[in-house]
Amino acid sequence: MQLIAIIAIAAFAAVQTPATKYDGVWTSQFDGVTWVRLELRTANGQLTGGLSLGNIEMHEDGRLRHVEPAPKQLSPILNVRQQGSVVSFSRKDGEDTDRFEIELVGGECELRFVLTEEERKEFATEGIPTPKPVRLKRG
Repeated sequence: MQLIAIIAIAAFAAVQTPATKYDGVWTSQFDGVTWVRLELRTANGQLTGGLSLGNIEMHEDGRLRHVEPAPKQLSPILNVRQQGSVVSFSRKDGEDTDRFEIELVGGECELRFVLTEEERKEFATEGIPTPKPVRLKRG
């Protein structure tokens, strides 16, 4: 009987596509406030979902100083692409398009803000630090 369970688990792992590893609700909290919510699901072998980010204030080195709660309404994620273990996507934020990458790291999901060189220079000119990667927990 134990052998059947092992075979069933191995068969499930074999048919599970890499995209399905990301399925679920991922959140990040700071000082007890949920400021990031990423909901992902696999449909027809492709990741889809939405992202909600609260406003943040950062220290000069890019660490969080203060966060506001993530809005309840998710923004749809767009242009989802998976290359190896890294999934990239974007979302519309008014007139702007924000770009992100995620990757599973030790049972958590690391969310990285992807900035163009132009955005980095603009941030530096305005005294805005580059955001550090954010660890999201499934939950």
